[in-house]
Amino acid sequence: MARTRIAGITVGQAPRTDMTADLESRLSSTLELVQYGALDDLTVNDVERDLAPEPGDEVLVSRMRDGSQVTFSGTKVLPLVQERIDQAEREGARAIIVLCTGSFPELRHEVPLVYPQPLFHAVARALAGGRRVAVMVPEPSQVEQARVWWGEHGVKVDVVSASPYASIGGVRKTAAGLRESNDAFLCLDCMGFTTQMRDAAREASGLDVLLPRTLVASVVSELLG
Repeated sequence: MARTRIAGITVGQAPRTDMTADLESRLSSTLELVQYGALDDLTVNDVERDLAPEPGDEVLVSRMRDGSQVTFSGTKVLPLVQERIDQAEREGARAIIVLCTGSFPELRHEVPLVYPQPLFHAVARALAGGRRVAVMVPEPSQVEQARVWWGEHGVKVDVVSASPYASIGGVRKTAAGLRESNDAFLCLDCMGFTTQMRDAAREASGLDVLLPRTLVASVVSELLG
């Protein structure tokens, strides 16, 4: 029996081998995950030259195929994300997950298009019950941006930073700094954070942890699985 095709579109390069196992662990066995990358046709030099953030731009962080981290403009990468959405639909995807917790405008699509950010924020707001939550982003340059986005969705936050594309020790160390906080729980605010990092952050901080990659995979599996 043929499985239903689900597209995962990373704003970096595919395949996101660091993400596949965690996503597929939450997807129904009736679903097939096919990955696409906005930066698949670009080199690191291309990204640094053509997609560098301008003052006031949303800053996104993702992963290249070789595992290296890249930082770029959310605005400038949008046309490349749209190209991959169009490609995934042509190739038979029944739903598409944008594998990034950044803020996106409504892009053109015919099948369900799942943006992790509004889903992640809504679940966190419901669970927090008005309490402050801790949020971990990859880069210090994203801290203020995260405060604004979470605040716009009605969530009070303490924001810290540690890259999911570096050593897990950095995540553990940063999470340990939250142990004396009065936060309700910790949100790992990037699709790059792994279940191993979630577990390390939970142990180091003493807080419960919400992970976006497994959350969105569970929702899509509920919808189509």
